[in-house]
Amino acid sequence: MSIAPAEATPRDAGFTIAEALVALFVFALAGVALVQMQTQSVQTFSRVETRALARMVAENAMVEEMARSDMPVVGARKGETELGGKDWRWTLSVAPTSDTHTFRVETKAFGVDAEAPSASIVAFKVVGASQ
Repeated sequence: MSIAPAEATPRDAGFTIAEALVALFVFALAGVALVQMQTQSVQTFSRVETRALARMVAENAMVEEMARSDMPVVGARKGETELGGKDWRWTLSVAPTSDTHTFRVETKAFGVDAEAPSASIVAFKVVGASQ
C-alpha cells in the first residue's frame, strides 16, 4: 500500500509579499551601510593624501633652508609650488634664539584656498659655531 504525497497548497508555494518586502528592506539597509562606509573611506583617503603632500611641501621648503651654508635671514618668506597635481602655498619663518648661532625655522604648507596649514614643521639650524 503506497501513500500518495500530499499536494502542495498555495500557501506553501513561495514567499508572501510581506516576506519579500522585509528581505528587500534588509538588503537595502546593508547596501546603504556599505555605501556610507565607502564614502567615509574615500574622504579619509583624501585627507591623508592632502596631509602627506602638504608635509612634503613643508619638508622641501625646510630642506632648502637647512641646506644653505650662509647665515639665515631672520623673518618670513612665502612661496608657491605644485606637487601631486595640486597647487600649494608655503611659508617659512626664521627666528633667532637665545644662542646667537641657533635659529628656529618653521615651515607651513597650505592648500591654495586653505586658511589653516595642512602641515607644519619646526627645526633648529646651527650656523657658525662648532656643531
